[in-house]
Amino acid sequence: MNLANALVFAALGWVMEMIPKAFPSCFSHLGPDGTNTRALWLGLMGALQLTIGLGFVLRAHLLPFVSRLISLAPAPQSGALALPNARSVPLR
Repeated sequence: MNLANALVFAALGWVMEMIPKAFPSCFSHLGPDGTNTRALWLGLMGALQLTIGLGFVLRAHLLPFVSRLISLAPAPQSGALALPNARSVPLR
């Protein structure tokens, strides 16, 4: 999968999720709780496709970009802990 495929996959998933919300009259409410199997299926598959598409974009493009940005930041100064020399400390 490449970036264009992933974005089209995510866009198709978004469209699948929006169809039952945009055209509720096309989905009769036959279930006992007022739901429709077609609307539920489109919502579930739309969410799945959206997750797969955006997950690929996140993993393949966004995370490496953020990692490169973080690696450009200067490393914090970590100085060595200066302990006194045992010979210079007077013994009592």
